[in-house]
Amino acid sequence: MYTTAISLALGAIITVCLADDEPVPLVIPASEYFEGNDGPWSTFDIRVGDPEQHIRVLVSTASPQAMVPLSELACSSSVFSEVPPDCAVSRGNLFNPNKSSTWIDLGEFGINQDGVGLEANLGYSLPAQWGLEQMGIGLTGPALENQTVAAFATADPFYLGIFGLNNQPVNFTVLGNHTAPSFITTLKDQGKIPSVSWSYTAGAKYRLKQVYGQLIFSGYDTSRFRENSVSFTMAEDITRDLVVSLQSISYSGADSRTILSEPIDIFIDSTDPNLWLPQEACEVFEEAFGLTLDETSGLYLVNDTHRNSLLDSDAQVSFRLSDVKAGGDTVTITLPYAAFDLTAEAPLVQSSSHYFPLKRAANATQYTLGRVFLQEAYLSADYERKVFNVSACVWNQGAEQNIVTITSKDSGSNGGSGPSSSGSLSGGTIAGIVVGAVLGALLIIGLIAIFILRKRRKWLKKGFTAAGPQTKPDVAVLSGPVFNSRAESRSTPGDAVFSPSPFGGVSAAGTRSTGTDGHTSSATAGSTPQPISAVGPIGGVGAVKNIDGGSTPELDGQDTLVRPDTELDGQEVGSTTAGAHPGVFELPGSEVRAGMNREISAVGDLPLFNKAGEAQGRNSQRTLSVSTMGTTGQGHGSASDLVSPSSDSPPQRQTWESGPPGTGTRNSAA
Repeated sequence: MYTTAISLALGAIITVCLADDEPVPLVIPASEYFEGNDGPWSTFDIRVGDPEQHIRVLVSTASPQAMVPLSELACSSSVFSEVPPDCAVSRGNLFNPNKSSTWIDLGEFGINQDGVGLEANLGYSLPAQWGLEQMGIGLTGPALENQTVAAFATADPFYLGIFGLNNQPVNFTVLGNHTAPSFITTLKDQGKIPSVSWSYTAGAKYRLKQVYGQLIFSGYDTSRFRENSVSFTMAEDITRDLVVSLQSISYSGADSRTILSEPIDIFIDSTDPNLWLPQEACEVFEEAFGLTLDETSGLYLVNDTHRNSLLDSDAQVSFRLSDVKAGGDTVTITLPYAAFDLTAEAPLVQSSSHYFPLKRAANATQYTLGRVFLQEAYLSADYERKVFNVSACVWNQGAEQNIVTITSKDSGSNGGSGPSSSGSLSGGTIAGIVVGAVLGALLIIGLIAIFILRKRRKWLKKGFTAAGPQTKPDVAVLSGPVFNSRAESRSTPGDAVFSPSPFGGVSAAGTRSTGTDGHTSSATAGSTPQPISAVGPIGGVGAVKNIDGGSTPELDGQDTLVRPDTELDGQEVGSTTAGAHPGVFELPGSEVRAGMNREISAVGDLPLFNKAGEAQGRNSQRTLSVSTMGTTGQGHGSASDLVSPSSDSPPQRQTWESGPPGTGTRNSAA
């Protein structure tokens, strides 16, 4: 009974501990490669198609879809005047739709049209082959079906593929306006993450012993940044939503100066590597760092001698951000010159060269803090609450991750929506609570067990030695040996008095002798045996045969005659030899050697043992763009006709034959 109660209590505790099956943050490890023809940048693994094709890509905080280099064409002479010998590897590996059984072709589209779409404001334009495909994130992360994937061939503006974090659905601007949900939205809809949110930092090869990037869905890692009190609200333009007010840029090195004195609104976007700033700010950068724009490549190239002097100067650039242009809470992100020390490869330049990632913005729509900024900044975005956070990275070698969940707005929880919130419990805190609860439960169970054992010990002791009336015995006691009952005294003349000892007046330390009939009796050495006159009532409930012939029925209604010369097994004891006591009996079937203590074969619930000392009857063994806006707008682009799959005819699986997408795009996705 007690064992059952304890088992049920323990089961209930374990059930409560395991019942919380709510989704948790999804941490995506970096690939442990720094690569790219405008980097080095920390990449991430994705798995595309069935069978899976592994491709390393960069993270795009603006794109809603994934884009991958297209097999054959991406490393062909139509793209490169001289194809690099390690082209496929340098591009993070290539994707071949013809080798996937799950590829559903949607057609050829451009990434933007009429100035609307992925990086349209920065002049990005390229054709791509679009389809719905199975795609997984990380080497072992979840894989989702019917995800939008675009395969491209050109080496500019994308050299490596990208993985999009934006939550907006991909919009194909043609018949039926077919759309597909984004990867992060699908994760949330399928219950794989708790909220539509993410955290990302680009990593920094120049820090410590190389610090890789980090990507987390529905959470953030407090070990990677310094908390601040600034909360940013997302802009209404969903193609440029992560907008902050850049109040100032300052430089410190050989001297100190202000690079940007007038605040501007600027977009944070990891898709592009550069800082896109007003021309006046670029001119101050040029003067402070001695930069010269190369007209052929459009890059600020830096020769080796000048680069070494800049690295030795310990120069720094600080960006002060706020949610408002004047006043308010602010956060400062400081970049050392090493953050700007990047390398350009073909086809950006003819030969490998160091460059400074700075671009002159033509207008306010191009103001961008690109991937270079996110080497020193930790960015978290919560699309459900329309807020985000920017924090300065910290660099602690060997720091242990501390993942905090960004809860869903629909959950009703007051949990955090980003690093500036403190309402959520950390993973360590939650683990501590669970461990504490389990230990507390084990302590309670231990106390209950001790209480039961002590009570049982008292009961056993009382059953053997207590004087006076006893509690109602169980069947084992009623059918047990004589010494399990309490003998009562007699005062009949000529008769001896019963001893309350279990052995009926014979010392437990006495020796044993064998009677003439093979049964055993015991007596204290050198003492005179005391005759047993009668056996008294058992626990005051039933009685046995009296010496004078009277009897009282047992609990089962049968008279029981227990004579002094009869064993419990019904065998009579022969004539008493000298020194033997006629009224002491052994248990049936077990002999007791002379000179040994009397052994009990069964007492209550205690286990029986065989000759080898093993318990009888017990088993000893227990036995894991496309544009999001409308189709109208001002601007330029290479896309032409507004054509897309019809929603009336669902996409069919097709085999797309390799071939150049063409110089112009007949369709576009926006």
